[in-house]
Amino acid sequence: MRIIISVDMEGASGIVTGSETGYPRRRLDNPEAALDYLTGRKWLTGDVNAAVEGAIEAGATSFVLHDSHGDDYRNVILDDLNPAVEVVRGAPITLFEYEDLDRTYDAAFLIAMHARAGQPAILSHVFSWPLMREVRINGLPVGESQLSAALAGCFGIPTVLITGDDVACEEMKACTNGQIETAVVKHSLSRYAAHCLPLATARDRIRQAAHRAIERIGEIAPYRFEPPIALEVDFNDRQIAWYVSWMPEVVSNGDCTVSFTSDDFLSAFKALLAMFWIATSRLSP
Repeated sequence: MRIIISVDMEGASGIVTGSETGYPRRRLDNPEAALDYLTGRKWLTGDVNAAVEGAIEAGATSFVLHDSHGDDYRNVILDDLNPAVEVVRGAPITLFEYEDLDRTYDAAFLIAMHARAGQPAILSHVFSWPLMREVRINGLPVGESQLSAALAGCFGIPTVLITGDDVACEEMKACTNGQIETAVVKHSLSRYAAHCLPLATARDRIRQAAHRAIERIGEIAPYRFEPPIALEVDFNDRQIAWYVSWMPEVVSNGDCTVSFTSDDFLSAFKALLAMFWIATSRLSP
C-alpha cells in the first residue's frame, strides 16, 4: 500500500510563530531565530513519523513525502525521519509536486497543515500572506489543504488524513462531509497563539488517526471540484492584480480581484501558481 504525503509546517505540534517555521529566512543568521527554526523542524519531523508509524501498523508499506513548506522546501530532518519514507525536496515544490503524482498511490496524507487566509487560526494564509487575501474555487474560499486534496483527486487519490490546528482540520471535515480522518494537535486562540497539546499526546493522536485512515481508504472518495473550474484570487494590491491580469485568459475586475476559468482543476492550479510567482516576484513593490 503506497501513501503520498504533503507536509507543510505551520500546523505542526507546538508551532505558533513564524520564526519556528523559518520565516523570514533572512533572519536565520540570528542564533535565536535559527534555534527556533531547528526546533520547529524537529517537531514537524516527529509529527510525520507518528503518521507513518500509525499507517504502517494498519498495513501501509511505502511512503513518498513532498516537503512543501517555505521558499526552498527543505524542512523535514532526514536523519530523524522514519526510514520507510522517501522524500521529494527542493524548489520549486508547492503542495504536491504534481508531476510526481500518479495513480499508483493508494491515498494521501496532509501533515502539519494550516487554515486558509483570513481565518483566526495559527499563521493562516494561502501561499503568500498578506499578498493573497483569499482564493476561491467555484465560489468557495479555499486554503492549501483543499488545493492539495484536489490535486490528489485529479489522479483519483483520496486524501484520508489531515493533521494541524482545530480550524484547519474542521475546514477539511466540512469540505469532505466529515469523511477525512483528522488529528488536532493544537487549538488556535488567535493567529499567533494556540493551546498546544503535549507532544506525546499530539503524536499519539496522529498515530491513531493515521491508523484509522488506512483502514478506511475504501470509504473515502477523492476530493474534487466540479468543472468548469472558476478560480478567483483577491490580492491586497491593485498593482499586483494588474500585473497578474497580463496572463492569458486571466480577467481583472479593475480592482484587486482576478479570475480564471478552466475545464480542469490542474490547469486552474497551474494558473494559481503562476499568479503566486508573479505576486512574489520583483515586479511587486
